[in-house]
Amino acid sequence: MTDRDKDILHAGSVTPADRFDLLFRGDIVPGNRLDEVKRRVAERFKLDAAAADQLFSGSVMRMKRGVDKVTAERILQQLSEVGAIATIVANTTEPTTQDRAHNQPLSMAPLGAYVSDAVDQVEADALPVYPLDQLVLEPVGSNMIEASELPPIEPLDLDTSDLALE
Repeated sequence: MTDRDKDILHAGSVTPADRFDLLFRGDIVPGNRLDEVKRRVAERFKLDAAAADQLFSGSVMRMKRGVDKVTAERILQQLSEVGAIATIVANTTEPTTQDRAHNQPLSMAPLGAYVSDAVDQVEADALPVYPLDQLVLEPVGSNMIEASELPPIEPLDLDTSDLALE
């Protein structure tokens, strides 16, 4: 938050709830071509090719942070006119963990890497090793339990003489 924003807040005319961020991920309006929309966005907002490529990278980007509702809606309208889809969200003064995660591109962990927190890691030596040679694959629709493995079912002797169908 800038000193000017703080002065306005202290004056009581604007609260943080009156500020908005404009998020853009690179989505385009159906029926448009990506290269054309990217070109039109670059022209409209005077961006070079590298900035336009970064904007359309698929990561959530904050195009504007902490603007008033009218400004956010004006920028959103300009984007939609050139075929781009953006979202207006309430401004948060501190980025949350989720916001930081949205700005990071997804990647795959290397083979064999732990993907959980260190607290959840278990030593590989502590895990029991079970032989798998007794396992067999069966066709779809087969019974999982062999008939010989089922316990015998004793027939019940029920007296139904007092029941009637009406």
